[in-house]
Amino acid sequence: MQTSEDTQLSRAFFLILLAYFSVHVVLRTALGGTFEYDEAEMFVLAQEYHLGYGPQTPLYNWIQAFTFDVFGPTTFAIALPKNILLFTTYALTFDGFRRLLPVRTAIAVTLALLLLPNVSWEGQRAGSHSIAMLALIGATLNILARRIAAARRGDHFLSHAILLGVALGLGGITKYNYWLFPLPLLLTAGLFPDIRQALWRKDLWLTVLVAASLLALPMLWAVTHLEMTVSSADTLYHPPAFNALPAPLLGVATMFAETLAALALLLLTLLATRLPFGRQMFSAGRPAPLSLWMLTSGITGLIAIAFPVIGFGVTDVQARWLIPLLIPLAFGLMIWVTPTLSSRILRNFFRFCAALALLIIVAIADTRLRGAGSDSLDIETLAQAIEQDLPEGSKPPAVISFNFYFPGNLKFLRPSWTALPSHPGGTIPEDLTHVVVVGTTNPENIMAKLAMHGLIALDPELGPLHTVTLPYRFEDEETRDVPYVIIPLKNNT
Repeated sequence: MQTSEDTQLSRAFFLILLAYFSVHVVLRTALGGTFEYDEAEMFVLAQEYHLGYGPQTPLYNWIQAFTFDVFGPTTFAIALPKNILLFTTYALTFDGFRRLLPVRTAIAVTLALLLLPNVSWEGQRAGSHSIAMLALIGATLNILARRIAAARRGDHFLSHAILLGVALGLGGITKYNYWLFPLPLLLTAGLFPDIRQALWRKDLWLTVLVAASLLALPMLWAVTHLEMTVSSADTLYHPPAFNALPAPLLGVATMFAETLAALALLLLTLLATRLPFGRQMFSAGRPAPLSLWMLTSGITGLIAIAFPVIGFGVTDVQARWLIPLLIPLAFGLMIWVTPTLSSRILRNFFRFCAALALLIIVAIADTRLRGAGSDSLDIETLAQAIEQDLPEGSKPPAVISFNFYFPGNLKFLRPSWTALPSHPGGTIPEDLTHVVVVGTTNPENIMAKLAMHGLIALDPELGPLHTVTLPYRFEDEETRDVPYVIIPLKNNT
């Protein structure tokens, strides 16, 4: 039973979260600048509604397209949905845990998200689809927590089964790796009697039915457009980090190294909170069932995906792909350690998290106010150079590159231009006469880009290669040379 003090503390935490993410919206909008790769992707793919958008599932694109419809394709429209979803992630996570844990413990567990750089930093810097996945992970956790809390009271609500189906269905169309969160949790629930009795109920068939109904059309699109769906599979075979290991172990070694690196800040912070205990710092006692469940789920998930990593010879596994497993590991550790901390240590932990949040705000501003990063590159100079080199009176061109960065930013600056994705797909105007290939000088790569979209050059001999020197907004000395070639098309001439 929560006291009035708990209610006030919960309300204050919600308001702090709202203020924090509102600051990020204002900051991103005010500072402007070039869009990072994932953000630029939205200007290429998220200005129309489709069941699929290549290798990514569609939910974030739909949210972004709706925001563009309301506010136009602006920086504000990029920052707003991202931060609403991040706020939702933290708020739903806290709301779920406060039903199972003391309020202060629930706050500390929720702040584990802040101690995962792939969530707190990368999410603000350049995230997109992963942000939608985080929000649905928060929603899934919240509903699971509600079911467990209700079962402890001897209650059961059919609405929880329906809402869980909605969360699973929507989560499944955020990112494919979303399933690494709910499936291990539901499977390992069988090891904990109280949790099993709360979650393994007959109404799970209703959960499955609701989830399947939401997944049906997007998954049908993915299966019927398999070439587009698997077009990014080559990222699994990037050069490995541990060349000295036997080939079957390359991907697994990278996976576990990435896991430790991603959890490093959290582990170091927890270690610091236990330092005052001296020789007893590693004696935190037996984890509570909720903690064990979370830890078991994350570890089981890591072990489970190790088998396909070895079987398919995967050489590269990035930490950002493991976020659905990192989160329960982080929560489990926090649930285990937090109850052992004194009030003074816990207050210091909250102060540290507040300082870290402030540091993230300052660092995000710093990356946009100085330096020669991709978010400060002057793409307007590129747009003007292309306009000068296009034939006089020509129609707006299409732009394609090896990723979304140049097409997306050019689409933002020149809305009448067509931005084509770096994978198969995209809408090509019937009257398109020129395509601009940016960022590559290899003729074979250039022709492959055209062929991928069914475009045929008017002249098999490519025209002159242009190079433009782009300055940075806040760097006077450093520049970047960007090549491009303008190709007249046979298709529409």
